[in-house]
Amino acid sequence: MNPYTTLLSAQIEALSPDDDDYEEKLLDVASQFQGFGQALTSFLQGHGYAGDPTDVEEKARFLRDRFRGAGVALPRDFRKWFLPDAQIKRNTAYQICFAFGLDVPATEDFFRRVFLGRGFDCHTNQEAVYYFCIKNGLSYAKAQDILEQVPDAGRGKALPSQDVLYTGTILQSLNGMRGPEELIAYLTAHASDFRYNNATAIRYIQELWTRISAPGGLAAKEGRLIARFNQFEDRHKKGDLDTRSQEVIAKEVRHQETEVWPDDFATVADGASTWAVLSQMLGMSNQMAGEYPKKYGRSLNEILSRSALLPLRASYCFPNQHNIDLIMRGELGDNEMMRKLLILLAFYAYWAKLIIKKDDAYYFAAQLDADRCLETINSRLLDASYPELYAGNPYDWLFLWALHCEHPLEAFRSYMGEVFAIHSEQMGECAE
Repeated sequence: MNPYTTLLSAQIEALSPDDDDYEEKLLDVASQFQGFGQALTSFLQGHGYAGDPTDVEEKARFLRDRFRGAGVALPRDFRKWFLPDAQIKRNTAYQICFAFGLDVPATEDFFRRVFLGRGFDCHTNQEAVYYFCIKNGLSYAKAQDILEQVPDAGRGKALPSQDVLYTGTILQSLNGMRGPEELIAYLTAHASDFRYNNATAIRYIQELWTRISAPGGLAAKEGRLIARFNQFEDRHKKGDLDTRSQEVIAKEVRHQETEVWPDDFATVADGASTWAVLSQMLGMSNQMAGEYPKKYGRSLNEILSRSALLPLRASYCFPNQHNIDLIMRGELGDNEMMRKLLILLAFYAYWAKLIIKKDDAYYFAAQLDADRCLETINSRLLDASYPELYAGNPYDWLFLWALHCEHPLEAFRSYMGEVFAIHSEQMGECAE
């Protein structure tokens, strides 16, 4: 584990929602995540760069030499890669991998740690060719030559209704090919199968969202459980509880000095809308759930993209109503959007199911519970050809941190609550 990842992993263990300076610590952690430029500099240092890590021109010369040596044209604006908020396109990331002669595992690692995204998406012509060439030690120029001989399949709008070709099957075929001619023939013969991707992720997301949002689903059951405990607390304050009920409320607040669930916490019943269910998952108040769509729309992008607590790519493609509805219709989406939504839904479904099973809205999670949840999320990600959770990715870090807390789902909601509270303060609104 490199020093950067070690630092962020240590923050996972050190930060608690019960800390007196919790808000300040959250902002401090959020400020420590590397931008692309910093991550790229670390990558260069691991691949022979011994110069000044702050000298852009010296790093530029190093990059130029590596690109020229590999016969890869260096983009004109490559110096901008080292700017604080720099981002690059996927094809540019592959150019870097070719320029440095990375193999398949190293390329996957580059995408996970530097680009902060999915590695090879072999359900596209271009990346299937890149995978084949990198695996077989062929140049970027050869990859372009192959792509010129492959018909453009175009992009469909939705998954086919049947006979879906999964990425695992494509990889098996790619790994067994003996030369570029066989690759070209395969991509030509299966052109229609490369009009879509993320089939496994779509299937998982549809399955999880149905379990969460359906009548009698996890969200409605958790909502009723929260409402019941709020009723217990209201009656407890009035002294209107029998002995058994006193025991129930004592169990609920045994690890809390304040109210667990505010009276205005947005909860749903059967038949709730996508927005309402998502509001409960994110821990919004009823006021937020009612007012935010009117002010900002249901994507929340205006709020999240400006938040210091969701730095860099954390707010990009953050799960929202539009994306959920799109995927439930079977339409195609962005890799990043799919991965982030899959993480959120797998996380929520695991803890909501456990909370309901234990009949305890404030269930005290055991380490084994957290380990199983992490295993479940990572298994889903790997099945969908996405990278496992990585502490250096600010979106992933949020869930890894929550899993380390005593009450993971409540911890996640408290983090999002800070995001909303900071926004309310900035806008001069009454923070909930």
